[in-house]
Amino acid sequence: MAKANFTIEPVSESQLPQLARIYRSAIEALGAPLYSPEQIGAWAGFADDAESFKRWIEGALTLAAVGRNRLPSGFGGLEPQGRISSLFVQPDCMRQGIGSAMLRALITKAEGGGHGALTTEASEFSKPLFEKFGFAVETIEHTTFRNVRFTRYAMRRRTLIAHRAPPPRTASPHR
Repeated sequence: MAKANFTIEPVSESQLPQLARIYRSAIEALGAPLYSPEQIGAWAGFADDAESFKRWIEGALTLAAVGRNRLPSGFGGLEPQGRISSLFVQPDCMRQGIGSAMLRALITKAEGGGHGALTTEASEFSKPLFEKFGFAVETIEHTTFRNVRFTRYAMRRRTLIAHRAPPPRTASPHR
């Protein structure tokens, strides 16, 4: 297996403009066959609201895939309650294992934090990756974002924490 050309590390505030570009370009590149122009515009346009975008990124443990050039090529966020809030990869870096590595890192962080399950609301284009990592659709949601209607998939995955058997009980010497 080839060595990855990136590392996964926490994002810094100085990377926010690059993350916004990744967010916008991923939606615009993948959206056309799956979403209407109005949906793409509303969704991608969120990156233009710098303060809201910053709050969203900082409201989660957000990790970035950073290349040798020190620029991020993808990012993903894990909220304190075990919800994956973001997973985006720059279009020219897609299909190189970055999304899988990001998702694997978020799952590992969640397990380390004691979460028994992870949740997300997946888009049409992220749903297959989440399924590959054991997430299952619980329900199909219809929501409105920036005055435009969207369909998304509420998904859940049990973590290794949830699969572990409890430790054996030992007999008390004082019975």
